[in-house]
Amino acid sequence: MEKHRDPSKVNGKTQNPLSAWFLGPKAENAAIWKELLNYIFDDYIHWRRNYFPTDPIVVDRIRRRNQEFWYDKLTMQIDTIINELKAHYPFYSPRYVAHMLSEQSLPAVIGYFAGMLYNPNNVTDEAAPVTVPLELEAGKMVAKMLGYNPNTSWTHITSGGTIANLEALWVARTVQFAPLIVKEYCKKKKLDFKIKLPKDNPKKKIKCVKRILDVDNKQLLSLKPNESIFMFRKLAKYLIQDLEREPKRVLKSINDFTAKSKWNIAERGIIEVLQELQLKPKIYVSEAAHYSIKKVANVLGYGESNVVKIPVESNFRVNIKAFENAIRELKENEYVAAVIGIMGTTEEGAIDRLHEIKFFRDRLQSELNRSFWFHIDAAWGGYIKSLFNHPELQKREKENTLGEICERYKMKLAVDEVFDIKLGDTLLAKDVKIEWKSSDVYKAILAMETADSITIDPHKLGYIPYPAGIVSFKNGIVTEHIKQEAQYISDEKGGVKNIDTLININAVGPYILEGSKPGAAASATWLAHKAIPLDTHGHGKIIRTTLLNTKKLCRYIDFHTHMFLHIEEHLFNTKEKPETPFTFQYLYPPDSNVICFIARPMKFKDKVLDEVDYDLPKLNELNKKLYAALSISDSSTPYNQDFFVSRTTFKHTQYSFDSIFSLLDRLNIEEPEYKKHGLFVLRSTVMNPWHWDAQRAGIDYLLELIINMHCITKKILENK
Repeated sequence: MEKHRDPSKVNGKTQNPLSAWFLGPKAENAAIWKELLNYIFDDYIHWRRNYFPTDPIVVDRIRRRNQEFWYDKLTMQIDTIINELKAHYPFYSPRYVAHMLSEQSLPAVIGYFAGMLYNPNNVTDEAAPVTVPLELEAGKMVAKMLGYNPNTSWTHITSGGTIANLEALWVARTVQFAPLIVKEYCKKKKLDFKIKLPKDNPKKKIKCVKRILDVDNKQLLSLKPNESIFMFRKLAKYLIQDLEREPKRVLKSINDFTAKSKWNIAERGIIEVLQELQLKPKIYVSEAAHYSIKKVANVLGYGESNVVKIPVESNFRVNIKAFENAIRELKENEYVAAVIGIMGTTEEGAIDRLHEIKFFRDRLQSELNRSFWFHIDAAWGGYIKSLFNHPELQKREKENTLGEICERYKMKLAVDEVFDIKLGDTLLAKDVKIEWKSSDVYKAILAMETADSITIDPHKLGYIPYPAGIVSFKNGIVTEHIKQEAQYISDEKGGVKNIDTLININAVGPYILEGSKPGAAASATWLAHKAIPLDTHGHGKIIRTTLLNTKKLCRYIDFHTHMFLHIEEHLFNTKEKPETPFTFQYLYPPDSNVICFIARPMKFKDKVLDEVDYDLPKLNELNKKLYAALSISDSSTPYNQDFFVSRTTFKHTQYSFDSIFSLLDRLNIEEPEYKKHGLFVLRSTVMNPWHWDAQRAGIDYLLELIINMHCITKKILENK
């Protein structure tokens, strides 16, 4: 018997039933889904019928009878589309371990369906009086999960991670130039206004305050983000409280001046402003960054060439030393527009050492009197944070070190499991341990709250229907910098409105880049996170079981060399060694739910598989053929497809040879052939929540995947 812990229990106590949260691989929960969908639709019908009940019936019985021919045609067209959709990939199945797609949770689908019927447009509360508040409340739930204060942060739904990243850097760009506007204002008004430089640190009793007129422009672009965010408010407070000027006139004066300032980047445009400054912006991110970052740099006018790609290490996390050196070596005519850390790279699921980026920013502030906007792209891995929202761990003492906190989290979360590896009736290994070894992952996740903004995608590890991305800002005051005026959406004016009170945000449209947006995404996100709380015993359970199954697949891949002859005997009833042995090899220990691996030829040394020299083009060809057999071709359908994986190619234009040298060296790949051919890689995303339950029901899909790949690889090699 396998010795894995029941995921529905924590410390022996039954928790929220994960199996109730999804439809199930065989639609096992169909009855309740039908009941709830009908309940919502019936309620919607009654809502329509009871609105002014004395209004006349527009479509009478005679007209309805005359509609039958059109309905017959519609039914035929519906049959066409649902028959076509049956060729769709079965994302819901544990057999699907390809892209970042899986089940959708019941409350998410129900919430989306309910919102879709009413069709609200969340660009304004006049078109979405219910779902705009739901969006704002859902945003607070996510912000709290990420570690932000839900009452002072600003979080809303976008169409996806690309727009969320765009908005985060758009806000960062706008905020960054606020100090230059204030300096221009003070120069014109001859004001002795003082600001705090990054070196200022009350905790260490370091005071670094200077007249803004004595600070050069490049230094003003390197202030702490919060200093820039509050700059207009601090100026207003100085004029009102210190110089005793009339509040309304002060606020009007600042806002009117801001609109006309030569440093107002929204009005003047990035080209004109940067020409005036004679400075170049630089955005720093790892080589593994999502391609949306270059698109963002393009759209914001920074230019794709000003995205500085920092080398990664063999585990595809950003190389912190290279990152530090790049920023420290900033040229005189350059400034840091933003620094981006990644919480789960798209291709590899790698988690940057976000805590190290935070520590480096602290050092940069104290040593060089410079800071920067820190954004985290957590579109993929952000929901892993829910696993760390344990009620006991929220009480951690402030004096604890990050390492002590990590150890406490590790004990509480029990992220280790053991299981037996069996092939038929044969026990191959007992008490195999799957574990999350890297403390850097824990520290990075706990450091997320130190970022100024975070992107996260509910339509990925949130198990919510598309489209649902989210961008969260640590400081909600950023909305004063980005308010867009549109009289038909809102009468609220932009700019600074007061000096010391929190902003009460009751709208979404005036502060965002998108226009029309589905309120259904808000109702889906709200209901999903209300029904399945974003904590250890709620959404964290889904995350935990999928992370463990990723580790389990990793162990199966690693163990394939030991299973090889057993699989041969199990499948082909032979103990003879085949002429074309092979194995599978993962490329790095996964940080999250994504694992990259390859099939590679081997040789026998006695009864043990040993490495063999091979040609890189042939290795790539082998893995391309294996991928083709594990995906739908033009002539195939999902019904005759046992398993699904995805793929990517590591190229020197993205990952330099030096960056991933240790990985390539393990595969005996030389630099010239890597540059010429790249490395074709198989990729699996293990986010299906059903693997443990399926195993209890009698099928270990992850082991079956290995066996299936074994059969395919054997045929490919033998056909040669």
